[in-house]
Amino acid sequence: MNKNPQYNLKPSPTLKILAFLVFSLFFCQSLSSQFYWQKTYNSGGYDEAYDGCAADGSNFYLAGYAGFASWHMYILKLNQLGDTIWTRRYNGGVINAIAPSGDGGCVFTGQRNSCFTMKLDLNGNVVWDKSYPSGAETRDITQTGDSGYVMCGGLFTGYICKLDTLGNLQWERYYNDSPQDFDKIEPTDDGGYLVCGRKYISNNWKAYFMKIDGMGTIVWENFYQYPFGTSFVSTNNGFIFLSGFNIVSDGRIVLIKTDLMGNQLFADTLSRNTISDISPEILKLNNNKFVISYFSRISNTNGYIGKIIRIDSNLNIIKSISLSVDTNSIYLYNLIKAPGSSIDDIIVMGSAEPQGPFEVDLYAVRLDSSLTQPPPLTVNIISTQIPKEFDLVQNYPNPFNGTTLIKFSIITIEFVQIKVFDVLGREVETLVSENLLPGTYSKTFSPKNLASGIYFYQMSIAGKIIKTRKMIYNK
Repeated sequence: MNKNPQYNLKPSPTLKILAFLVFSLFFCQSLSSQFYWQKTYNSGGYDEAYDGCAADGSNFYLAGYAGFASWHMYILKLNQLGDTIWTRRYNGGVINAIAPSGDGGCVFTGQRNSCFTMKLDLNGNVVWDKSYPSGAETRDITQTGDSGYVMCGGLFTGYICKLDTLGNLQWERYYNDSPQDFDKIEPTDDGGYLVCGRKYISNNWKAYFMKIDGMGTIVWENFYQYPFGTSFVSTNNGFIFLSGFNIVSDGRIVLIKTDLMGNQLFADTLSRNTISDISPEILKLNNNKFVISYFSRISNTNGYIGKIIRIDSNLNIIKSISLSVDTNSIYLYNLIKAPGSSIDDIIVMGSAEPQGPFEVDLYAVRLDSSLTQPPPLTVNIISTQIPKEFDLVQNYPNPFNGTTLIKFSIITIEFVQIKVFDVLGREVETLVSENLLPGTYSKTFSPKNLASGIYFYQMSIAGKIIKTRKMIYNK
């Protein structure tokens, strides 16, 4: 037996603990990074998400429309990683708003040939489809304390209706003392509702905020000097009210702090530049933490970037991040708390133009409450049908002078890498580097600082080179 100490080294308990902690740190970081993502979803036409809500467990729904020459209501069920569980399309119309039904399903409403709601179960089966011929276009729906639903909307005539748990109409009410329409409604603890929108007063549109009782009778109302009211949340002693599209101030978003009766205490603009900010929505995380999403015009272009801002109860901006995809636009329309998250993760939804203004894809991003910048936009899945073989398709167009589209297929769950090399074999960009499910994908390549010439792009699966193709870039 060899007695030389150098051959009898054993890790001490301290070293074991240290190694375990280091491994745990890297494992947790790797696991954590998987939960934060941004993705696009393409049904084959134009796709946008206007709203979202919780499903069962950590799953959630996104809803909006799909189509090109004609619109179809479009809904996706996704898991916490943003992977698609199922999708549904219904001919004609647009989903403006969606609410959880409490049993893992959802109820949605929006634009169709008449006022309507539809309920789906957690597997995407239609439970009921109700029409309300005397109603109006609706922009928001939320579940009430009795497991029913309340909706609001209208166009120049405000409209609110209450439904029972089966979607049957219990009451409806129009508000037409002057032109007005409503964007958001929320139940109150005393059985009433808070509503915001706009109202035409003294020859001008005003942001409008009101409280009604359980049958729709106005309890109090207030209006503000800005043209539109889009969203609101409660604080411990009042409300934060979002007024959008302040045309006088170049499209800036206005934050209004009010008391419990909606009386304005003070107001401030969210941004102080001359670039238009559009479609603001606000989400409450706690009494001193609020998140706002919107999209902002890119200076001297026709493009837009997504913006997400965190504020406190005094309207101070704590953190701000921007979301963009290459040189193309991202539009943010709404945000929700991530279901199943105990640390206030959020999911923001809208649309993106990953391949230029002629293709609009549904877009979603998951963020932590500190608004850490998310990982890069992942590849776009074209089809979940399992291909017959691994393949890397010739880019199109080729030659190209701006962007080009690269499609590829994988047949099993694999770690996929697609890299671009110059003629000397030097790597110039990594386009894809992630685990992917079976399917057909696309990725846009947009050279930024490359010279004109011949380049090669190469796909490898689990470290094994599958195929290499040539492309020509004319700057």
